[in-house]
Amino acid sequence: MEKILVGYDGSEGAKKALSFALKLATVMGSKITILAVSHPPEFNQDTEFSLERQKIVSEIKWAMEKAAEEKVGIEVKTAMGDPADKIIKLAREGNFDLVVLGRRGLSRVGYWLTGSVSERVVRHSPCSILIVE
Repeated sequence: MEKILVGYDGSEGAKKALSFALKLATVMGSKITILAVSHPPEFNQDTEFSLERQKIVSEIKWAMEKAAEEKVGIEVKTAMGDPADKIIKLAREGNFDLVVLGRRGLSRVGYWLTGSVSERVVRHSPCSILIVE
């Protein structure tokens, strides 16, 4: 297992997924790529978009510090758009061996309306998936 992709949004589930992936990479000698995806700004939402970008930058710093503690080299990528679509696209184009995701736990209503990122990635990923709870 040479290449691991971690979908990362700074949530507790994502932090657990990253921690697990770092431990796995240490044992397997794998390289990790972290992908942080933000939603594109909508009309008159410049302030919200700016706050989201600041949060992502802060969370990526945490991820890089965690990787340094575990002595695992990482590559960080950011994208804008639908998280599931971006994860699937990078997994395919980057020939990853494994995608590691955290489970966020949407409410039943939220799940039925939008589905979950992890579910969509599981259904369409070109490689193995590990969901960390």
